[in-house]
Amino acid sequence: MWVLLVALTLGLLGIIGYIWVWPMIVNDAANQAGDGTHTVVITSPAPQVPGPAPAQGGGSEVVPSYSTRCASVFPSTEFPSSAVGSNVTSCEFSEEVRFEYVSQPQRGGTVTVNATSPVTGQTYTMSCSGSKVVTCTGGNNAVVYVF
Repeated sequence: MWVLLVALTLGLLGIIGYIWVWPMIVNDAANQAGDGTHTVVITSPAPQVPGPAPAQGGGSEVVPSYSTRCASVFPSTEFPSSAVGSNVTSCEFSEEVRFEYVSQPQRGGTVTVNATSPVTGQTYTMSCSGSKVVTCTGGNNAVVYVF
């Protein structure tokens, strides 16, 4: 019984570690292939689907058409997706902001979350507000939509 419990725990930790480390590995490989210059602009190799994304559950709030929808890296029935709204925001960071927003209990008002960018390794403060589509702004002109 204990062996099975230990095996399941190690398997779960392995999956969590893979999800946490994978974006950093992909980003490191992309940085090493660069032209030797270093820039502050955050780019993302994560899969993206361009175009507008309607808010969950209908309603008048929708994600702006200029935003770029990001692939979800963790499940959430309340807010299953995120999108980037500025060219200095990566999908990896967008998903970290979504995770931090979903992890806190307050809804409907203005909420402050701290999210660490897997791309830069820095923690940024984001101010989030909205209901069906939550708009989070902060950091170095980052814009994230959680919906």
